[in-house]
Amino acid sequence: MARDAMDAAPDLADWLRRAPQPAPQWQDDACEALRHWCAQGEAMLAALPPRAAWGEPERLLVRQVREAVAEARAAQVAAHGETLYRLLTKDYTETLRVEALLELAAARFPGLLPTPAQLAADAELSLHDKLGHELSLGLVLAQWLGQQQVGRHLMAAMRLPLPRAQELLPAYQADQRLDLGLVQLQRQGRQGQLTLCNPRCLNAEDEELVQAMELAVDIVLLDEGSEVGVLRGGFMAHEKYRGRRVFCSGVNLSKLYAGQLPFLFYVVRELGLVSKLHRGLWGGGSPWADAPDLGLEKPWLAAVDTHAIGGGCQLLLVCDHVIAEETAFLSLPARSEGFIPGIANLRLPQYVGRRLANRLIYSNHKVAADSVEGRLLVDEVVAAAEMDAAIERGVASMVDLGSHGIVSNRKAFRHATEPLEQFRSYLATFCREQARCMYGTEIIRNLEQFWMRRKPA
Repeated sequence: MARDAMDAAPDLADWLRRAPQPAPQWQDDACEALRHWCAQGEAMLAALPPRAAWGEPERLLVRQVREAVAEARAAQVAAHGETLYRLLTKDYTETLRVEALLELAAARFPGLLPTPAQLAADAELSLHDKLGHELSLGLVLAQWLGQQQVGRHLMAAMRLPLPRAQELLPAYQADQRLDLGLVQLQRQGRQGQLTLCNPRCLNAEDEELVQAMELAVDIVLLDEGSEVGVLRGGFMAHEKYRGRRVFCSGVNLSKLYAGQLPFLFYVVRELGLVSKLHRGLWGGGSPWADAPDLGLEKPWLAAVDTHAIGGGCQLLLVCDHVIAEETAFLSLPARSEGFIPGIANLRLPQYVGRRLANRLIYSNHKVAADSVEGRLLVDEVVAAAEMDAAIERGVASMVDLGSHGIVSNRKAFRHATEPLEQFRSYLATFCREQARCMYGTEIIRNLEQFWMRRKPA
């Protein structure tokens, strides 16, 4: 029989008091008590009325249960994270991407993470109606990334080329072009040009687009005939921008609101796609040594047509040369939408200073590319008709002066401004806070206020 949240309050208080504490030493059955306790919390939620009848008391109960479960799971990883990771990776001899790591952990240690069935059920719901099982993923990942050996090993695993890239590389080298659906890849001279082709959504990012982009980046990095990578947006079908190129419009907010963007989208994007642009492919060796990075990397040029919003602006922060058309603008509105703009909080102040970074991130400040502020984020501003020629000049300059020298200098810049330990520590904070943002109370209100009521047709 369904009960309202008021009836469940005594059970909740008793359940919270009985939260399991990690044992001093790891034991094979350590997660059994956690699994049983989590199941009791789920039983309280299962007894609530149907979602359509939920009021604020019911939603508060859901938040209290999911946050308590996530914190209890994170506490286990805080206490025994390296032991668990060693067991999952066979003492660091196997590399697992984040997605595979969490899937294996859920199967190997029942109770440590949500079940596949729980995640699948939540995936069918709008963001407003989810029970928020993904919060546990964020808090557990934050603990793993916060542990130096585990975090370093996991970051290295995410920089390995995708197996599909190795399979497609010969065809790309033979034809010098590759159709990846939402991304078109073409070698032109000594550049590998990656064109985003999500025309109806203005190149807004979702899982499919980011997966295709990471695959394309892998292929450019592996291709010996490409010395420089180029990022550019394709021509749009959207009525407002029909026939014009658009670089990137950030995250697909309609999909986010509909619950169609999982939390792992943000983590995989940063550890996979963006890390490979910024640091290249993992080059082997010990992931724990502070020796120079042996990764395979190449310089990247970004060409900004129309605008670079959100994730699009974040991409500019890891490219070596940025060209923008004179009417383009840049913005990072993630805070007004209710979440963190990736690694921009770490990287943006290096370019523009903290005060302008605050305005961009806190206040949805827009920057015209052809302005004093905009020139801090772009290297060159040209008329739209001159963009193709500007790209050719930029690539030629990189190659003629030696692309190896650019890579050597970007490694030196990273050593000074973003050492790997700083990046790892930031990612731990990002995973925890992004998950809390995704399942907090502000994001739905902000999406409805800033996006859903005025979204384009």
